[in-house]
Amino acid sequence: MSRLIQEKINERENAAYVEFAKGDDEVLPDKSFDQLTEELKLVRKDYRKIDYLIAKANIDHIIKWEDGDLSIAEAIELAKQLRGEVNLLKRFGMNKPIDRLGNYHMQETIYRKALFDPSKLKERAMKLEKKANRLSMAIEKQNHQVEVEFAEAEQYL
Repeated sequence: MSRLIQEKINERENAAYVEFAKGDDEVLPDKSFDQLTEELKLVRKDYRKIDYLIAKANIDHIIKWEDGDLSIAEAIELAKQLRGEVNLLKRFGMNKPIDRLGNYHMQETIYRKALFDPSKLKERAMKLEKKANRLSMAIEKQNHQVEVEFAEAEQYL
């Protein structure tokens, strides 16, 4: 539906003006600007409705998880947070325990020492990534079981 909205916006933009040379007849688009505005208004209304129904289903349906039950919405947010943490841990894990930064202004050599064990962070990132993947699969499984009643769907299929 979002693609259809964009198509209607583009179609309306094309129907907003007509170009012609002096003395030539105007070739009008198949649909008027006002017709396309109405069609766009209806599709947007249906889009808001299905968006609401999906959001409601994401709150109403539950996933069993390690720390207890989560709504699909909570599980989606947790999966995003887990993946964000995985990326951070992987980045830290790529560092050396001690890294020579170089000489500054011909003074002594400067080193940077990690206050963590990079190899352990890599390992923790891998475990956390597996957990995020399991959660994503649980979300996907639940999403396949959830049905949303949307009578207007027929006109978009």
